[in-house]
Amino acid sequence: MKKVIFLQHGDVDKPGLLAETLAACGVDLEVLPVYQNQGLDLGAYDGLALGGGGQSAYELEKFPYLAAECEWIRQAVDFGKPVIGLCLGAQLIAQALGASVKKAPQKEIGFFTVHLHGAASVDPLLGALPKSFPATHWHGDVFEIPANAECLGSSALTPHQILRYGRSCYGFQFHLEMTAPLFQELVEDAGGYFLEQGIDPDALIQESKEVLPSLEPYARDVFRRWAALL
Repeated sequence: MKKVIFLQHGDVDKPGLLAETLAACGVDLEVLPVYQNQGLDLGAYDGLALGGGGQSAYELEKFPYLAAECEWIRQAVDFGKPVIGLCLGAQLIAQALGASVKKAPQKEIGFFTVHLHGAASVDPLLGALPKSFPATHWHGDVFEIPANAECLGSSALTPHQILRYGRSCYGFQFHLEMTAPLFQELVEDAGGYFLEQGIDPDALIQESKEVLPSLEPYARDVFRRWAALL
């Protein structure tokens, strides 16, 4: 059985559809809460997955384990192990590969359309996706594209939504793993955050119930294709 390690950055930052899809593919997904400063023997795993979180990739002094994650990403790439990053995970991939991560001019929170670039149509993971689709966004930072990597998608607010490096390293700025129940759990955990941002949390939860079920088959397809790279 293939084994993947999922680096979790907070109690509610769960692997969602990624975990469900890998299990259906016969892949064992182990969750490592890196915020507890736990180590990792990357050699014991066939792939590396990185979830979202409230940290910023560049806050290395505040969250020292982020530096360790960047090193694990570089090791996985060097070893040819498939890597996938979601939101913060994508930013860590970009940073690990030498690109900058910085605050965005405007936070992107809610459900906004991602537009795929031309090369995505022949990409092993993205080839079956529609050219444009709504996705879950919840980030205030953005990443640049590393040298020798490719940008495969963008949104109106964020020019770099998907990066691919080499054959099997992918970063998604949006939350492809999201389900409606998981989104509701995240919103409830955030407390008054959305009201402070001038966003109606109840309206977001309702929108998630309308948007995410239609996106789920595409997300599962991407994750199945990633699993096939293991």
